[in-house]
Order: sequence, then C-alpha cells, then structure tokens
Amino acid sequence: MNNFVAKQLGFVRRQAIDYVRNINDSASEIIPTGLKNNIKWNLGHMYVIHEKFAFQLTGQETNYPANFNKLFDSGTKPSDWNIEPPTLSQIIDLLIEQIERVESLLLSKLKEEINPHYKSSTGLIFTNVEQLLGFLIYHEAMHFATIKNIKSIIDN
Repeated sequence: MNNFVAKQLGFVRRQAIDYVRNINDSASEIIPTGLKNNIKWNLGHMYVIHEKFAFQLTGQETNYPANFNKLFDSGTKPSDWNIEPPTLSQIIDLLIEQIERVESLLLSKLKEEINPHYKSSTGLIFTNVEQLLGFLIYHEAMHFATIKNIKSIIDN
C-alpha cells in the first residue's frame, strides 16, 4: 500500500487483530459491569462499519455474513442477542480477509468520487474513497482502545 491513509488503516487493523488473537472465545463475550458491549461485539462492529464505508458507500460488492448486521450494527448489543454469534476466530478471519479486500480493490480508487456524497450522523460529508477510509482509521482506533479497556478490566 503506497498511500498513507491506506497504510494507516492496514496498520490499525493488524494491531487490533494481533491484540485479540490469543483471547479465548468465552473471555471475548464478557461484558464488564457498567458497559454494554464486549470484545466480540466491538470486533464484529468494526467489520460491519468497514463493509459500509469501504464497500457499500463506494459502490463495491459487500460481504455481510448472515446475521452480522443484526448482531453488530450500530445500536445493537450482546444482551439483545437471540441468535448464536460467530466465534472470535471466525470474526478474526473475516477481519483479515476484509482488509485484504480493501487493499486489493480500493487502493487504486482512493481519489474516486462517491455518488451520492455521504453525510454522517455527525454532519461530516465524505466525497471520495480516501475520505471514507480516513474515517475508518478513527473508527477502528476508537474500538481498538475500547477492546484494550475491556481486556484490562477482565484481566483485573
């Protein structure tokens, strides 16, 4: 990846994957007191939002596994789940495959305009692929920090 935004996006994704790789599945489902989500939800949510911003909004083919939106979209939480979530290992495999798709499909399209332009719930307006990927750096880093916080609480 030759573009700074693309490099940073790959970097933050790989950091998150490396961090959770040795967490067991049951630990990934612990919801610490006072929080509403767990490590597994944060990873699945990263995947869902990445599909939307990197693929759906850029006109690329999306890959939402069965029930992923129902489990991991904004506003969802594990306490509402009434279906079996994927394993942590399955989510990790999807996250790896997803960043490989971003690198292979979008690297050459970073300056391409998206139509229609996308206005976020906070009023940010995105006009091209690179801007969408730039937002994903922030989103991934925010959820990675949350994952690290949850793991710290679990470990203590």
